Amino acid sequence: MKLRLPHRLRTFLTIASFLLSIFVVNASAQNSDGEIVFTVQDIDGRAIPNATIKLEQGGITSRIFITDGSGIVKIGGLSTGRYQLIVSADGFAPYLKEIDTQQEPLKSMTITLRIGGITESVNVTAARTQITDTDTAVPVSVIGREQIEQRAANTLGDIFRTLPGTSTVNEGAFQVRPRIRGLDSNRVLILVDGERLNNSRTSTAQSGIEVGLVDLSQVESVEVVRGSGSVLYGTDALAGTINIISNDTPTRRDSGFRFGGRLDGFYTSNETGRRGSLAVTGSSRYFAFRLSQSLDRFGNYSTGKPDAAFLASLRQIGVGISDNGEVFNSQSHGSNSAATVRAFINDKNTIRASYDRRRAANIGSPGLVGTFNGFFPFSNRDKVNLRFDSAGITRMFERLSISGYYQTHYRNFTNILTVPPAPPFFPGVYQFSETVTDTKSAGYDVQTDWRIGKKNFLTAGTSFFRDENKDRRLIISASTPTSTNRRISTTRSVPNASLTNFAAFVQDEFRLNDRIRFIGGVRVDRFDTKSEPTTGFALPALRQDQINDLGIGNLATGLSTTNTAVTGDFGAVVKLTEKWSATARIGRSFRTPNIFELFFTDTGSVGGFIVGNPRLRPETGINFDTGLKYRSKHLSASATYFSNFYRDLLATVPANDSRGCPIFIVRPGTVYDSANCQIVSSPPGASPVRVFQTQNIDRARIQGFEAEFEAPIRISLGYLTPNGNFSYLRGDDTDKNQPLNFISPFRTNVGFRWQNFGKAYFFDYYARIVGKQKRLSDSFLLPVNQGGNGGPEPGFVTHNINGGYYFRREKYTLSITAGISNLFNKAYSEQFVFAPARGRSFTFGTGIELR
Repeated sequence: MKLRLPHRLRTFLTIASFLLSIFVVNASAQNSDGEIVFTVQDIDGRAIPNATIKLEQGGITSRIFITDGSGIVKIGGLSTGRYQLIVSADGFAPYLKEIDTQQEPLKSMTITLRIGGITESVNVTAARTQITDTDTAVPVSVIGREQIEQRAANTLGDIFRTLPGTSTVNEGAFQVRPRIRGLDSNRVLILVDGERLNNSRTSTAQSGIEVGLVDLSQVESVEVVRGSGSVLYGTDALAGTINIISNDTPTRRDSGFRFGGRLDGFYTSNETGRRGSLAVTGSSRYFAFRLSQSLDRFGNYSTGKPDAAFLASLRQIGVGISDNGEVFNSQSHGSNSAATVRAFINDKNTIRASYDRRRAANIGSPGLVGTFNGFFPFSNRDKVNLRFDSAGITRMFERLSISGYYQTHYRNFTNILTVPPAPPFFPGVYQFSETVTDTKSAGYDVQTDWRIGKKNFLTAGTSFFRDENKDRRLIISASTPTSTNRRISTTRSVPNASLTNFAAFVQDEFRLNDRIRFIGGVRVDRFDTKSEPTTGFALPALRQDQINDLGIGNLATGLSTTNTAVTGDFGAVVKLTEKWSATARIGRSFRTPNIFELFFTDTGSVGGFIVGNPRLRPETGINFDTGLKYRSKHLSASATYFSNFYRDLLATVPANDSRGCPIFIVRPGTVYDSANCQIVSSPPGASPVRVFQTQNIDRARIQGFEAEFEAPIRISLGYLTPNGNFSYLRGDDTDKNQPLNFISPFRTNVGFRWQNFGKAYFFDYYARIVGKQKRLSDSFLLPVNQGGNGGPEPGFVTHNINGGYYFRREKYTLSITAGISNLFNKAYSEQFVFAPARGRSFTFGTGIELR
């Protein structure tokens, strides 16, 4: 008699036995290669005591050592494999190097630290493994926790205003979103710890996911990769990938147990904004944890000192603003709770579990008041994650990472339309609309890193995610807000639907020699999108032939669509000299249509009636980047040229039938001349409503140039570091042979930074310079009353200063920062943004960390 175990139990036992075998193999691979002696010195050969040496393998194992008074530390018990060596000391720039004890056994190593100012970063997003920014084939920016504090960022979105190739969309403390190389919303993939924050329900044309869903106090660093990321991360990475890395547990201790903690506070005068956070940490040889709680409150912000013309231009487009510059409906409140626990199985294996709870409420849409008022009563996110990491499994099998997550995004968007009555003929209009979206996402990611011979390093894996969405909607219509004669509707705009993705990817790095490396990869994605018959969702009142021409016949009864995407890229990094390196890459990117674009069927927020389109194809792009990088002890600089070609871009356009005739929703009594495709007459007060549909219609080319530099100069009081970046963009609609709108041409950030030799004091000044955009389509340049922008987008210049003090000791750090943003209180709007930007604000931040 055979005993048959339940399927789930058999699956669990299979996975458990697989992980156990890894533990056993790992334990047997802990052979030491002997002792390595590291000597740390400055450029004059003088020893640097108390320098920190960190060894990381696969991004998961950290061993930390401190040099003695002679600048020496001896490390033993190090198994063979590849390691990231990170050396840091106060007053010096970090030193980063990859060491391979399997390929080149080490007995000793001398490390020379250069004077402060130039920083080199390790990132994981560009290659799905730890790599320095000088070794990547794509441009990447890394913003660490200290930089975020010193720039006095009001929200996470503010970070993207000062990076090359990036800008922002929207305003306020919650709703700011990033734009990369002219594209924003769901055409930029946002990750949190390598897992998707984007979801398939969020509208592309009207909103996009808000980075405000991640509390700034929980952020350790942000990595921004400009250019296609589809081979490594799949859909949505058309313009770039942003990976928000959250605060982790402390590193493993060799003996004993130590508690730690961190208390942070932040205040900004403009909107009387406050943010505070408290974290408690602990670590031992076997486990570590981090618990944190934060609160934030931001009122309405004020723009810069406005003149009459500036106020008039804003009010002409419907922005609610007071005479003294207060932007109505720009407030937000929030809180965040987070818990992370990490178990150290041994030196090579860890298990990490985390929970993150973000609550945001009373989120206004800046300036959107009056006739049309829109806001979010709440926008809540919950996420749980479980991750297993193993490094140095065998000489070939270097790393295994398995992670899974479950995330919910539950939000309410409410809008109120109020048109006052005009007796005796017009009774007025009042409409209250509330749409609650409940999106549940689950996914997993499996990644393996392999060494094949001495020259090939392979990364391969699979990933999966599934978004499920259910909407709830309430509409109350009346002549006035107090009228008792009301009509209540619970119709829905989007049916219950899901989008599922399964993908497999592989990327290989081939090192021809010490100076030349090639990187290439391929990915295959399969998407399945399904809608269900849903109470309250119905097709508009159209003729059957029009429904057939639009392809929406099965929207109300349920349908299923599938598509497959194959992407690939190839790049090279060439080290020309010890100081110069060159890079180039060409790749394919894509974005699959989401639930909103496929199924949304209802009155549009800006007029007309929008219907879904289940026949949409993915947006695709061909992306080319080439760059040059220079690094010496006195200068770090880079320059990048890119040219991106996109096809099948989605746009919402007036819909026509198979004869080319415009499609309208008409009321009974309307006379329609079908031969000439014209409305002859319609009943009073019941004008036909134009039908719109999202379609694959556009082809575009976006090209540009990005450059940045940093040049520390040693002076008698410390290090003075001029720095800056420059971006130029040009966009063209290649089908219509006209400029693309929403492209900012020239963006420059330039300034200088001073630090004393011990990096205790700092002062930072920078100016943001945005050039006027006159290269726009003719329709965009029309007057506002004709549906245009009213002219070119004006440029602007803002000035910002920050300073502070860091008191560092072995077991604690105290920091105090202060600054003034928009120093001269300039009244302006970010280009192609509805609401005006914040005016002058005094900021103050404090932090104390115990470790």
